[in-house]
Amino acid sequence: MPIQRHMPSDRARETENEDLPILIRFTFSAGEKSAYGPAIFIDRDGVINVRRAGGYVLDWSQFLFLPDIPEALKKFSSLQLPVIVISNQSAVGRGLMTSAALQQLTRRLQKTLIDHGARLTAAYFCPHTPEEGCLCRKPKPGLLRAAAADFNINLGRSIFIGDSKTDAQAALAVGCQPVLFGPGLNSSSEGMEWVTGLPVALTGKELFSVAADSLRAAKYRNLADLTVPDST
Repeated sequence: MPIQRHMPSDRARETENEDLPILIRFTFSAGEKSAYGPAIFIDRDGVINVRRAGGYVLDWSQFLFLPDIPEALKKFSSLQLPVIVISNQSAVGRGLMTSAALQQLTRRLQKTLIDHGARLTAAYFCPHTPEEGCLCRKPKPGLLRAAAADFNINLGRSIFIGDSKTDAQAALAVGCQPVLFGPGLNSSSEGMEWVTGLPVALTGKELFSVAADSLRAAKYRNLADLTVPDST
């Protein structure tokens, strides 16, 4: 599994602080770019696996799938679209884990999914802390832009499955349709007004149907109808 340090975009390359490490990318498919089309982006913690209260998932022993998510990912894989993890992992920037440890954990995730009949196309991680002011940490859309450039993805026809306001903000900033996943939303301490009008799946069992409906709708929607929630 190749591991690469990658700049989010040409525009980001001009403005990224040269003292900061750049985003981390793991790819599982080394083939040529596919035809320009949609993808399924998905957050990791709180969507694929259970968040650790007050901590970080630092190794595979701490990784616990949310109910029915492997089956949902198997169904996503059957669509023959890129399935790409988009995730903030500031534990790397905080010195709590190395990029090599993140690679090992991600490799175990992919192997386990393959055993369930599913697979990821790639995983893009921001290793920075909020204080570093990078261009790839959500709610900024640098990870999405990087993946779109690498895999020839039409962001306006794609979906991003997440559990937080920052996921929705990153998606909408590049015209991607957010799909919200329920467990993380239920534990959010934020006001929930920003969720209004966005598709929500409350359980892993219904995630595929909600996501598939959103993919179909994204093909025809008017991007001018998308409103980015403010960051306050």
